[in-house]
Amino acid sequence: MGAFALPPPRSSLRWLLGACLAAMALVGCGGGNTYSVDEGKISQRFLPAERTVDHHPDSVKALTIAAADGKIQFEVERDFESLTEKWSASFQNIGTGPSIRDRTYATFWSLELSLMSLQPERGVLSLREEQARDVLDERRKEYAETIHIDVYWFVGRGRDGIITGPSARTELHVGGNTYRPVQSDHGPLREAFVAGGETALYRRNSLYFSRRVEGTDILADASGMKLRVRRTGGGGRQEFAWRWGEGNTARGLEKGVRDAAAGRSSRR
Repeated sequence: MGAFALPPPRSSLRWLLGACLAAMALVGCGGGNTYSVDEGKISQRFLPAERTVDHHPDSVKALTIAAADGKIQFEVERDFESLTEKWSASFQNIGTGPSIRDRTYATFWSLELSLMSLQPERGVLSLREEQARDVLDERRKEYAETIHIDVYWFVGRGRDGIITGPSARTELHVGGNTYRPVQSDHGPLREAFVAGGETALYRRNSLYFSRRVEGTDILADASGMKLRVRRTGGGGRQEFAWRWGEGNTARGLEKGVRDAAAGRSSRR
């Protein structure tokens, strides 16, 4: 795997965002209802073990960025919680371990989700346009180098929900190749409100994989990926999967952008 000198700079900001979202106090973090998310609600919805999306994660289909009065504006098709659900998957059990089915889910930070999170993280919509665009460009560069997946592991009392560490094993499978995380971390146990006014415990595990290995973008020709997890002290393995369809590759997306730009130039 290629060198990865520094941890992703957005890591600490994401943990700040996670704390704000968990407390449902996003007004103080620079957002409103559009930018709030309830992990308990998402965990109760039907999330497929293979999440299929109709466009590539590098595409910002659900988010349009415009400018007016010296600031940028987000025009969104859905709120942050719905967008988070769009890129979230449940899991299926693989191997010979015991069958498990609970509220646990994983969220892949697509480009549109990563950019939209800049409002609750850094209040990007309140910045001057030039400053805001610098922040957006910084996030795009981070996204181009790192695949970020958060696993929200729901547990019973007395369990820890940690999937990182020396005796745990997490792997990303892309196009027949296997990659290990270059960075992983986990937060404290938190409570999420679920149906009937009850609460459930969960832990947020953050996994980072280098998107560029030996100079090659591992998602360039990929139409999907799988995350496999074997927890500390657990005999079974679980798999989360995302698919964005044949032909919807990063290389194809880049070609479409280039062709569109060439078409505009020829019409001038």
